[in-house]
Amino acid sequence: MKATFTNTDLEKILRQLLRVVPNSTNKVVLKHVLIDAKREEDRVDFYASSEDMSLRRTLFAQAAESSVEIAQSGACLLPAKELHEMVKRANGPITMETQNDRTVIMFGKTKYDLAGLNPHLFTPYGDADEQVTTATVLAPHLYRLIRRTSYAAAKSLARPILMGVQLALAGGYLSAVATDALRLAQYTVPCEDVFGGDRQLVLPATVLDTLAGALPASDDDEEITFTLGISSCTVSWGDDAFNMAIRGLEGMYPNTARLIPERTSHRVVVARQSLLSACERVAILSEAGHQRAEFRFTPSGLTMSATSTQYGHAEETLETIQGTKDDVELLCNVNYWIAALKALEGVQQVEIGLNGPMQPCILRPVDEPGASLIATVARSSATIENYCQAS
Repeated sequence: MKATFTNTDLEKILRQLLRVVPNSTNKVVLKHVLIDAKREEDRVDFYASSEDMSLRRTLFAQAAESSVEIAQSGACLLPAKELHEMVKRANGPITMETQNDRTVIMFGKTKYDLAGLNPHLFTPYGDADEQVTTATVLAPHLYRLIRRTSYAAAKSLARPILMGVQLALAGGYLSAVATDALRLAQYTVPCEDVFGGDRQLVLPATVLDTLAGALPASDDDEEITFTLGISSCTVSWGDDAFNMAIRGLEGMYPNTARLIPERTSHRVVVARQSLLSACERVAILSEAGHQRAEFRFTPSGLTMSATSTQYGHAEETLETIQGTKDDVELLCNVNYWIAALKALEGVQQVEIGLNGPMQPCILRPVDEPGASLIATVARSSATIENYCQAS
């Protein structure tokens, strides 16, 4: 292989691939990136993999101002972190040339003779499912769907399936739901060009967060091709210059269809940013063990308070755009409120639905889809799933 790259584009691609490379793994090959130059196809493919996903980035040579010139086809498998450290220090074109089992990297007056692995040792994880459903989703919509749900997934391995987000393609919509049994988040976005039947799959929340970080979320016109299979999911965009394959989680996801009630006894409307800031201030004096805070809803406003046995008491009152009919008091994990409100970035007002002090509260963006469910601390022994079974 012999190819010359612009240093900025090569550094950007390697930086994206490093998001996939695991920090610690017993499989040495996963610490490497595969670079595969195909002169006859005018493209260079870059691959990185972990146990859960594989990412391919592609540079095309046929563009007028091409980021790469391919002199000879071939492949090399190089250590990802070290290669990125070399490339980000270059200030001009970078040439890579494989010579026997080594790769020579040159830019300016600098030359590296880098030992890699046999490229045949690297097998990118791919979507081998025969039964798939494909749809097109706008990049900002997919980004919002992930950000507004993944935070509610479990962080503990006690129930591995809850560490994922359940995605479903049905009826021209892509929906997502995540829960750790004490909170729940749900969001739906429209799809186009749907081919295949209804399908659902649970994907790791951490991997979806990696995907969200790479999405061109600021491009309102960028279309994402989303393919959902029986055991894996593939996402691609940019004329297939970006392709990610994600392994699904095994197990039965809890039935969340009836969790969020259609009606609530009380409806409160408040400015999202004001509520978020108040929660963050009150949380400073919440007990470290359970992060408990009291929420007192009245017809005229909302008062939040938290008490630390060691440091004292915090209280803040907010004006509400719409208050409750009667006084309602809840005890909740204030960090759950903070996470849910941060996930609603860009939303001006939120609606809080209440059914009493012993029932979960519902958080919705005003005039937008989606909902979050937060269990009260008073019902700490009764999880969201118990509430679903009782209803």
